[in-house]
Amino acid sequence: MPMRIALHAVSKTDTEGHWKIVHTSRSIHHNHEPSRDIRAHAAVRRRAAHKSQEQTSVTTSDLVEIQTAAGVAVSTIQATLLSADRGSLVIVKDIANTKRAVRRRDLASHTAIEALFVELRKHNFFHKWRFNPETSELTHLTWAHPDTTELFKLHHDVLVADCTYKTDKHRIPLLNIIVVTGANTVLHVAQCWLSGEKEEDFVWAFNMLRLFMIENDIEPPNVILTRTRTWRVWPEST
Repeated sequence: MPMRIALHAVSKTDTEGHWKIVHTSRSIHHNHEPSRDIRAHAAVRRRAAHKSQEQTSVTTSDLVEIQTAAGVAVSTIQATLLSADRGSLVIVKDIANTKRAVRRRDLASHTAIEALFVELRKHNFFHKWRFNPETSELTHLTWAHPDTTELFKLHHDVLVADCTYKTDKHRIPLLNIIVVTGANTVLHVAQCWLSGEKEEDFVWAFNMLRLFMIENDIEPPNVILTRTRTWRVWPEST
């Protein structure tokens, strides 16, 4: 419990005279040991952050938001802030609280999935989805960045597709679709969340990719490197 203090006039009849600081009887004793680190007090951290922000146009909240959008971990964000300001009192909890506040602001009244679709439409991503008609649960989602389309037209000959799993806490298969360019580099074309790795899952994903290529007048690949069969989608490819 924090100590509660008040200002009392030394003389109750002379309010123009001296005053004294007193504490309430219930807070005469602390119920915890004295703080060894001033960062334990949120009010001190807020004052320090405000003082630091007065010296720069970029706030701590701005930095946390920018780095969170880039997928930077909380511990790394803290290290960056401490590196930029050795006197910073920011702790991991402050960064986590800021991330939650930014997330609430961005979601507004939407669910996470609704907000995702808003962003995909806003930035003109090609995206298709599939859901369970009984539960309305999203089961498949594929998307492609608009900036890759023109490059994909130039480098469509060799297509590589494979799944990764260490991408989210639910360990949902993420199908990455890339092409190999003439400069021996790779170009990420599309990604697809799948509910499983059955043939029907991959057929759906490749059908959506084929639709994307048709809509953008991209020729089918000559070679497809993947661990699953694609002959049902591109029988002419090897």
